[in-house]
Amino acid sequence: MNEADGTNAIVIGAGIAGLIAARVLSDHVDRVTVLERDRLPDEAVPRRGVPQGRHGHLLLAAGRRLLDGWFPGLTGELAAAGAVPLHGADLVRHQGGGYRARPDLGFLAMSASRPLLEDTVRRCLLRQRRNVTVVDQTAVDGLVVATDRIAGTRVDGVEHRADLVVACTGRNTHFLDQLAELGFPAPEVAAVRVDAAYASQLVRRGPDDLDGALAVVVDDRAGGHRTGTMVPVEGDRWLITIGSRHGEVPPSDPTEFETFARELPSPTIADVLTKAEALSPVLTHRIATDQRRQVERLRRAPAGFLVLGDAICSLNPIHAQGMTSAALQALALDRALRRYGPTSPRLPGAFYRRAGRAVDVLWRTAVGADFADPRTTGRRPVGTGLVNRYRNLVSRACHTSPVVARQALLVQHLLARPVSLATPAMMLRVLLATRRRPGHPTSAGPVAGEHTLRRPARSRVDR
Repeated sequence: MNEADGTNAIVIGAGIAGLIAARVLSDHVDRVTVLERDRLPDEAVPRRGVPQGRHGHLLLAAGRRLLDGWFPGLTGELAAAGAVPLHGADLVRHQGGGYRARPDLGFLAMSASRPLLEDTVRRCLLRQRRNVTVVDQTAVDGLVVATDRIAGTRVDGVEHRADLVVACTGRNTHFLDQLAELGFPAPEVAAVRVDAAYASQLVRRGPDDLDGALAVVVDDRAGGHRTGTMVPVEGDRWLITIGSRHGEVPPSDPTEFETFARELPSPTIADVLTKAEALSPVLTHRIATDQRRQVERLRRAPAGFLVLGDAICSLNPIHAQGMTSAALQALALDRALRRYGPTSPRLPGAFYRRAGRAVDVLWRTAVGADFADPRTTGRRPVGTGLVNRYRNLVSRACHTSPVVARQALLVQHLLARPVSLATPAMMLRVLLATRRRPGHPTSAGPVAGEHTLRRPARSRVDR
């Protein structure tokens, strides 16, 4: 399995990106050590180093498939801990002025809190990969430099040598600044200002809250681009997150939080808030920009060092792409390692090119959607205006066409490319579907008649 005797790697950061990176590296080196600044709790509870961990998360189907491959049994362990499996028909989505049809695509994702997901992945990693060690309460001071490569890390003045160091320390990582001080070029940074703010609360989940549905997404593009999500998490709880942009901040007062939710175009989330028992205070989180470090354009990068995860691409959390982005980057790392090995000076460039391609679709999709709000500023991807106009048509078509809704869901979960929604046959379906009049929303369900909150019959297709 290992490519050389005595090779070792250090991963900085024990979040989702760091744990996945460690799993990939364990196939290519003899020893992997993960260094984490926080104290890692014994239970699945939020920790200081993951401030967004108290808010809603969703691991898209593409990311879930990758994790299931790297961590056999992960889905079963999550389910045993109370995580909830989500199928396509479990999701109630209000967008573009109406409710989408709900095609069943089979198993897509496990809905769980971020702490449970991280805790379960870490336990699987340590149990299944005996050459991986996680050391918490260890802050890395800097990198050890040897000529034109990075040779390890420095902790409390002590050097720890490694053949490869992978920093998974988030969008504000400072290690690239150290490299710039050593004369290595810094990657260009593309930033798009979204000024996103979120507020979340945990409430008790009742068996009849959604008449069989298991998750809700509300996108109010016409009313200031507010968003609302409600997903089931372990412990029979709903995790409700309300978001807004460009200066409007959801309130932290519980009563005002419910009122804010009531102003969304669908009453579904507010109706649950009205009757459910609150299990936590309302907590807030903010993110100013979508950010992408264009590492694939670097002309020169030191051997022995890589960044991965949000350090490369960090997006507005409403798009639910962060963890899947990290998984796709880790897949790119695995492929680069298979070709060049952990010690090759060609590894950084090869990985960054692959990682750039992996996040490109995520970036264009998320940033393009953020530019649907005219207050968003920054560098627009080419064709954003045209793409957003067609995206609005797709949203409307999803109200009446299960075929279009199915393809849109596949694209959302990265099981199909966005271009699949723009084939001639699909464009014709979209245009015809927008001419149909959907049913009328009611407080009891998304659409009277055909598309109620009650779950459609289960498909046998397991995706």
